[in-house]
Amino acid sequence: MGRHRGFTLLEVVVALAIMGIGVATALSIFSGSLKNLRRIDMAHQAMSHAENVMNEILTDESIREPRDFSGNLDDEFSYTASVDMWEEPQERVSLNIVEPPAYMLSVRVDIHFKNDPNGKFYRSVCLKTISKEPLQQNQQMAPNEAIRRLFGGSNP
Repeated sequence: MGRHRGFTLLEVVVALAIMGIGVATALSIFSGSLKNLRRIDMAHQAMSHAENVMNEILTDESIREPRDFSGNLDDEFSYTASVDMWEEPQERVSLNIVEPPAYMLSVRVDIHFKNDPNGKFYRSVCLKTISKEPLQQNQQMAPNEAIRRLFGGSNP
């Protein structure tokens, strides 16, 4: 009788072990990719929250002096915001000849990741220009007039 062609038990076990290692590696890479997608999504949500909080502060005309805010946004994020007076850097030569009719506030918004053990946060910083002469509620003016009043100058 001739020898039967086929695989021995040892060859089958080795093939299954190699295939198992390959599948485990593929699942590990897939799991890592899902974790990275989650981190990217969380960072995108933090940026979106920071933009929303910043826009609320910048458009709120009642905020005209330094103050601090904080609160919860959802199950994943909280925020702290700080509004301070902006100081022009001292190393620059100031060319202010006339006292400007406006001042600047520095607005800083920190979005905190609640479930991050390392205290991760996303920071957004912006300047807010405040006119020294507040507009009345019903008063509206053309953009060029608003700019002229804010930064000075004469009518063309």
